[in-house]
Amino acid sequence: MLAFLPFLGIVAAMSVRMKLTHSKTASRRAHHRAGTPRLVKTPSGSRRRHFMDPATGMYRGKQIIAMGENTPAGTPKKSANKTEATEKSQKKASEKK
Repeated sequence: MLAFLPFLGIVAAMSVRMKLTHSKTASRRAHHRAGTPRLVKTPSGSRRRHFMDPATGMYRGKQIIAMGENTPAGTPKKSANKTEATEKSQKKASEKK
């Protein structure tokens, strides 16, 4: 209340923020380092927590990647309309020649 009363001629000084030294900043950041990864045992070995099992392609009981194929299990394959359109364009190209 008494910090800022300009009509009485009373003005309190603001607190000054001091610049942190390099050593203080480095001491605080010393705990920001990366720790060891957390591992979970699985039937096929061990894996990182919240990551897919690279040996089986499973995560939380669901098959995420079909092993033996290059595409993930959840990606849609080409629709019939797209294949028909490419066949038509190929026919037109061969007719023009």
